[in-house]
Amino acid sequence: MSDLTLGSQPDPKPDPKPDRQPGLLLVTALLLILGAVLMSPNGDVSQIATLHKFWLGAGVMGLGFVLSWRLHGVAQAGSAPLPAFWFWGVAIGVRLLLLPMQPGDDLWRYIWEGQIQTLGFSPYDLPPNAPELIPYRTAWWSQINHPDVAAIYPPITQLGFRLLAAVAPTVWLFKLAFVLADLQICWLLGRRFGWLNATLYAWNPLIIYTFAGGGHYDSWFMLPLVIAWLRFERQFERQFERQPDSAVSWATASPAAWVGISVALKWISLPVLGFLVWRLLRLRRFGQACVTGCVGLLPLLLASLLFCWRGCALIPTRSSFVAYGRSAEFIPHFVAQIWPASLQANWIFLLPLGLLTGGLLLRVVSFRRFCDGYLFGLLMLSPIVHFWYFAWIMPFAVPTQNWGARLVSLSAFVYFVLPSRIPDWRLSEVERLAIWLPFGLGWLWTVWRLRPMQQDKSR
Repeated sequence: MSDLTLGSQPDPKPDPKPDRQPGLLLVTALLLILGAVLMSPNGDVSQIATLHKFWLGAGVMGLGFVLSWRLHGVAQAGSAPLPAFWFWGVAIGVRLLLLPMQPGDDLWRYIWEGQIQTLGFSPYDLPPNAPELIPYRTAWWSQINHPDVAAIYPPITQLGFRLLAAVAPTVWLFKLAFVLADLQICWLLGRRFGWLNATLYAWNPLIIYTFAGGGHYDSWFMLPLVIAWLRFERQFERQFERQPDSAVSWATASPAAWVGISVALKWISLPVLGFLVWRLLRLRRFGQACVTGCVGLLPLLLASLLFCWRGCALIPTRSSFVAYGRSAEFIPHFVAQIWPASLQANWIFLLPLGLLTGGLLLRVVSFRRFCDGYLFGLLMLSPIVHFWYFAWIMPFAVPTQNWGARLVSLSAFVYFVLPSRIPDWRLSEVERLAIWLPFGLGWLWTVWRLRPMQQDKSR
């Protein structure tokens, strides 16, 4: 059974009034738009009064998002599929409304790292507070986060920042670049799984704020990963059994190249490349596995040469943020209650993540299921989790309409209590559970509910 089939399962309790679709669509759209209007002027969540207004906007958007789930029942009861006009009208409209919003502090770092490249400096060599860069500080320089840490973003990302800064080092341009990639994901998901299923991503308040409001660049690495997934499921998987051992077709190399671009935009995609290589090794396609690995690593290697041909650290592993920083974590928090020493060694959580990834490699043959399981484990095990990290799993939740993805799209907004508490960046126990329990329980419920169908597919 394909992911497309899973995404189109009939609602067990169809709405008996199919004529309600136009009214439900209108109310859903109005709530999403009204929520965006309320949220847009309230981007400075470090102020309690502003935070409450921000939450009000998020709540109204969330209500519209929840109502959109009922459209599935209405459609299964006999109404026409969701028109593309409604899908795109809401998806683009709410994003345009949030473009003027004050961004998160990551965006100032993106602009800074792009701007200093246009001046001839490498962001991997000099942190923002380096003495050599004092003459180039801007009016917004003080808003850059972790000014004592050199760049942590991979090389193709840095090239993207440089290109944008060379055109215009402005918030609008950077946000627009992230939103365009985000809308491309909307289009890919809608074309493959239908506009109605794709609303889980396109009308999602978490997604809308992450890229259009907060201005986070993660849509850049998500887009090539989604392209790789859809190519793998349509072409690569179909030709697995037919390709001779010595032949490496474009259908084999293409997903690896897209995953490689994703890796060179954000490191967390690297295990997905391992999945592609391992899938070939299991079929004893050793030549294809070797070429797939090389193709997947090529974008990172070539882009790295532009910055580090004389040697440099692409990841600042000595920084305190990387070594033992914490943010809204789940499992590491409870581990620290039993083993306080774990607070000083974030690397130890790579061990269970490696075991989880290895288990997925041995058991899973679906690209989507591997990404879904790996990203779920990564989020659960990571010592550093920010609101926008939950966006990573959303495209892969569209075929199954995963309940964990649905619920965390609402509960994750609790995260924004943290900026108002600086320098005490800690959640209370209730706040932590309010974010994570809906995500974990909803995700596990969906996996359990679909397990019989997935077992049939893997046979």
